[in-house]
Amino acid sequence: MHHKNNFYLKILLFLTLSFQIASASMNYILTYYIPVATQLDSNLMDRDGIRLHKAIVYTYYSEPESAIGFVTMKYIANTPHKTQKDTIPMDNYDVNLANIKGLKINLFDYDTKECRVVMDSSKIVSTYPPKVLEKILKYVKKATKLNMKEHKINCPFKEIKALNITKLLPLPKKLNLEDTASIELSDYKSTIKEAPFIYNNFYPLGYSNNGKIAYIKEYDTDPADMVKIETFIQDLVTDKILWKDEYRVEDNISNIDIKSFWKERASRIHAKLKEYGIKPFENAYFKPNFYNYKNNYYSLGSKSKSSFRKDWGMKFLDSSTITLGTKTLGVKTINRKTYKNEHILARKAIGFIPLGNSERVAVVVANVHRGWEGPPHNLSYDIVGANFRVGFKR
Repeated sequence: MHHKNNFYLKILLFLTLSFQIASASMNYILTYYIPVATQLDSNLMDRDGIRLHKAIVYTYYSEPESAIGFVTMKYIANTPHKTQKDTIPMDNYDVNLANIKGLKINLFDYDTKECRVVMDSSKIVSTYPPKVLEKILKYVKKATKLNMKEHKINCPFKEIKALNITKLLPLPKKLNLEDTASIELSDYKSTIKEAPFIYNNFYPLGYSNNGKIAYIKEYDTDPADMVKIETFIQDLVTDKILWKDEYRVEDNISNIDIKSFWKERASRIHAKLKEYGIKPFENAYFKPNFYNYKNNYYSLGSKSKSSFRKDWGMKFLDSSTITLGTKTLGVKTINRKTYKNEHILARKAIGFIPLGNSERVAVVVANVHRGWEGPPHNLSYDIVGANFRVGFKR
C-alpha cells in the first residue's frame, strides 16, 4: 500500500510540474502599440482621427520579432457573445488600422551587426483612399518605433514604400445590388434560405463626361475551382463595350480573390481609364426602381417573352425589352435583346447608378440564369445607358 501511494504521489508531482512548465510558456504577456481610430465613426483625416493604442496579449512567442510583427496583426475588440459569434463577422471587430493586406514589418538578424527593422508598404492592397492610407502608414511607423523602444531593440529602421503612395488606386468597393434583385426576381428564388440565388459581384469604377462607364464583374464560378473577373469600359450612348479585360485562374489553389486580382491588374486598368477620360467614382451608389432628376420622377419597365422547351421542362427567354418613363415626358425603350438557345429565365431592370449630376445614367439590369443543376439560379447584371432628357414619346 505504501509503494502504491508513492506511485500516485510521483504521478501527481509529474503532472503538477508539467502544468507549471506549460503555464509558464503560455502566460507570457507581450505589449505593443497599434494605430486605431479614435471612435467608430471617426474621420481618419481629422487631426485627432487616429491614436496609438497599447495592446496586451498572452503569447507563446516572447521573442523580439513578435513585438515588431504583431503591429500588423488583427486585433479584435468588443467581440460578440458566443451565441452570436456565427452570425456577426469577426472582421467587424478588428480595430487595428495597420492590419492591411501586403503590409509587412519584420525584424531581421537580431543580435547581429546586420540587424534591422524593415517596414515594407510597397505591395499593399487597400480599400483606403490614398491620403488616408498615407496617414495610417505614418502612424504605423510611429507605432513600430515605439515598439522598438519599448522592447529595447536597437537596430536601424528601414522603410520601403511604393513609388508614389498618393497614386495608389484604392480597391474597388462592391455595390450592393443583391437585396433589390432578390426582391424584384423573388419568383425565381430557391427554397434554400441561405442561398436564394448564386450572386455575381459588381464593382463600379468610374465614368467620363461624354457618357462612358467602367466597372468590374466578379463571377461566382462554384462548383468549378476557378476565378473569373472581367473589367469593362462601356459607351452608355450606344451600349457598346469599348474595352474588356478578362482575368481567369483555372485552378484556384492559392485562394485568389478581388484583392489579388486588383494588385495584379490595377495598373493596366488605370491606364485604360485614363485613355478613355474616365474619372473614379467619388461615392458610387445604387438607386433602386425610381429616380428624381430635375423634379421628374423616372421609373423603369421590363417586358419579356418566353417559350417552353421540352428538353429542359421549363421556360426560357426569347426576348427582353427595358423602358424608361416619366409622367411629364412619356416613355421610351432603352434596350432590346433577343435570345436563342440561352438558359436565361428572367431579365428585369432594377435601378440606377447616377453619374454625378449628368443627364445620362447607368441602368442596372438583373438576369436570372438557370443554375447548373437547377436552383439556386445564378443572378448576374448588365448595364444599359439612358438619357433623362431626349427620346420620350407620349
